[in-house]
Order: sequence, then C-alpha cells, then structure tokens
Amino acid sequence: MFTKGAVEDLIVQHLSREAGRAAPVVKKVPENKKKVFISDWELRRIYKPGAKTVQVPANSIISPLSLDWLDYNGIKVLRGLI
Repeated sequence: MFTKGAVEDLIVQHLSREAGRAAPVVKKVPENKKKVFISDWELRRIYKPGAKTVQVPANSIISPLSLDWLDYNGIKVLRGLI
C-alpha cells in the first residue's frame, strides 16, 4: 500500500524526468466566432417579438430554461448559420 509520502515521491520523480525533455506542443483549437452556449437572457435578445422562430448557430447549446420558455410560447428553433 502506498503512503501519501510515497505517492508524492513518485510524482516528483516523474516530473523531474519530464523537466529534461522539450516542452509539449500546445494544440491550437480553432476559434468559434459564434456563441456556443445561449443563456435565457441572450435568447430573449435574439428573439424578435411576434416571430414564431428563432435562429441560432448550428453548434450552439441552448439552456434548459430557454428551451422551456421557447416551448411555453410555441417558438421553434432553427439551427444554422446566422
């Protein structure tokens, strides 16, 4: 069974071996120019009064509160490019 000190020693040994190597390459993640998560407040700003649809980016996640609000008011969500 490992003790807390033994685990700490293993971690320090592992990290000291890594220090001699080159730094890992950081992967670049492409930027999303559109919002991925849409909160209730943001959705109400997007919504035009009297409209029966709301258009959001295809990769967006709509908050549960927003989905409830849309369902209650009978508004359909159109996913696609804005």
